[in-house]
Amino acid sequence: MEREAKAATASPSSRRREREREQMRNLLLDTARGIAAEQGWQAVTIRRIADRIEYTSPVIYQYFSGKDALVSEVMCVGYRDLTERIEATMSEPADHRLAALATAFWRFAFAAPELYQAMNGQAGVSFTGPEMPPEVIRGFTVFHNALESIAAEQGRHLRDPAAAVHTMWAYLHGFVSLTMSGRVAGGAEQGEHYMLASLQSLFNAQLL
Repeated sequence: MEREAKAATASPSSRRREREREQMRNLLLDTARGIAAEQGWQAVTIRRIADRIEYTSPVIYQYFSGKDALVSEVMCVGYRDLTERIEATMSEPADHRLAALATAFWRFAFAAPELYQAMNGQAGVSFTGPEMPPEVIRGFTVFHNALESIAAEQGRHLRDPAAAVHTMWAYLHGFVSLTMSGRVAGGAEQGEHYMLASLQSLFNAQLL
């Protein structure tokens, strides 16, 4: 809200500079993701990003303090996207909502593996501790609310909400990670089938 108010009162030249700055930030994020998609997050460096966009490294430091700060922003982008997808499943029929939630999680992960990996610490940046980004907090909150809503549709509630959120998230993440690393014979199609097959029984175990 404060940022919007400032934008509304800023001069045309200030608004232009802000747009240009935002465009540059997005270019840097997209470039980092592109390198990660091609070579893995270990290959992403400030110098390599600079070379890719034909800028010098000091220019990038005007936007991000270093690789960790850039990866943290990528992570936040991912959580915003995943949260929107989870929210979209809330309009699904009640008897299909749990499967829709899991499918949305799965499709998000495989649509942008490098983004999913950054969200889950594989780019070297974690999100534990008091400085957890609001996008991460909101993502888990929306996931929790979705589970509560599904339980309520069945006339039940979560036995231990925190445990249910972590159990269901870990279940989905486990199948995604195993499948991404080639540990599931049959690939993504078989991995998704396995994930959905035991989903309801695991969820039922979280209910009272």
